[in-house]
Amino acid sequence: MRKQWIALLLALTLALPLCAIPALAQTDQQPQDPAPTESAASPLQGEAGETEAAPPSEKEPGIIVPLPEETPAGTAAGSTMDDELVFTGEDDFRYLAFEDLRERVLEGSLTARMLQESIASIDAMDYTRMYLDLAAQLSSLEAAQNMYAQIPVASPMEGAMQGFVISNLASSYASLSGTVTDLATGKLQKDAAAARRQLKNAQDLTVVGAESLYFAILELEQTKATLQSNLTALDRNLEEMELRYQLGQISALTLEQVKNGKATLQSSLSTLEMNLRRCKLQMQSMVGSSLTGSLVLGPLPALSQGLIDCMDYKPDLEEAKTHSYDLFAAKKKLDEAGDTYDDTRENYAQDTYNVRSARHTYEAALYEYKMSVQSFEMNFRNAFDSVKDYQQVLRSAQTSLAFQESSYASMELKYRQGTISQNALLDAEDELSSAKDAVETARRNLFTAYRTYYWAVNYGVMNSVQTGA
Repeated sequence: MRKQWIALLLALTLALPLCAIPALAQTDQQPQDPAPTESAASPLQGEAGETEAAPPSEKEPGIIVPLPEETPAGTAAGSTMDDELVFTGEDDFRYLAFEDLRERVLEGSLTARMLQESIASIDAMDYTRMYLDLAAQLSSLEAAQNMYAQIPVASPMEGAMQGFVISNLASSYASLSGTVTDLATGKLQKDAAAARRQLKNAQDLTVVGAESLYFAILELEQTKATLQSNLTALDRNLEEMELRYQLGQISALTLEQVKNGKATLQSSLSTLEMNLRRCKLQMQSMVGSSLTGSLVLGPLPALSQGLIDCMDYKPDLEEAKTHSYDLFAAKKKLDEAGDTYDDTRENYAQDTYNVRSARHTYEAALYEYKMSVQSFEMNFRNAFDSVKDYQQVLRSAQTSLAFQESSYASMELKYRQGTISQNALLDAEDELSSAKDAVETARRNLFTAYRTYYWAVNYGVMNSVQTGA
């Protein structure tokens, strides 16, 4: 009878660690509401995914669970960098406006939705409930150890079995005790808040990537229009060359060179159209629409001079640093290396290899953090200077456009007077069109540079991709 009792206890105690593992993720046994999002968070949860301690009830004692430090909001309050992009509510996915891009990506991108669900999973954690569950499991394990230790042993085999079970229970108890300690000291909550911040940074990078793709599509469309205009001019030139060849003014080789140039231009145009279609398919995937490759992008919003004038390097840099996840991760790694170094010095003599190794690890993390700060500051300075540079490029392009408009008006008058040919007038029109393209390119580059600066200041996201002229 005693052997049956021992076997039953052995089966129960071996099952206890298995039951303890899924209990770590349990919150309450009552049915839960859907995972909260950022717009509708639980009353016990803050912006950074932390959960405040619930007030003690009549049945449960009040337990104070430390919370991680508050993290800064995603957008600087009262920042002058707000570009006032408002969602238009347009639901025709064949047309995409830049003002709607962020909302479309967050709602339609599978990557963005996956990240949002991961964030909601962290927000749904109830650390107070978890503490109570773990404390109950620790009590059960301790009771099982005491009960099993009181069972008399009649043979060496029974003693070995009893020792194995007690050792298994002690290992499970130590593991759960470590988790409870991390929960009580706030380490578990800080790790969850850090993971949430990393997921939010990944969401921001997804939107930034969509904006970069938007700019690239606009640039490809402008390049396509330029190539088509060049092809039209080349056809006009080829017609003139064929006439001159018939008159014996040029050789067959010269005519063949012009035809070869047209074939090369047509090939380049075909390749560009393929790349443009590929980019549009990727954009449709990012906004969650049908993959047809047929997509019309709206023009970029106007960038007011007031937004550029409000740029202030020093305060904006400090604001950007508070939002940067890269700097946050580097500082977190440095702090962990420092804690490890301190613990090692307490447990080992100062001249042991353990202390020396921990010190070098800490110093490496310190240099890595300084390098991250230096790189961030350098990229931020480049972003700041790029806005100013593209602003003067735009002014120069606008001056050239004004000159070309005056030149074309003069050429048009001469054509009406019969002093120049139609081809000369068309060439002047092509030069005017090129000047307009230069202004459009400069305006797009200025807007792109400003958006890079905007994301850095308000979200700490530093887009290292430089716009091209």
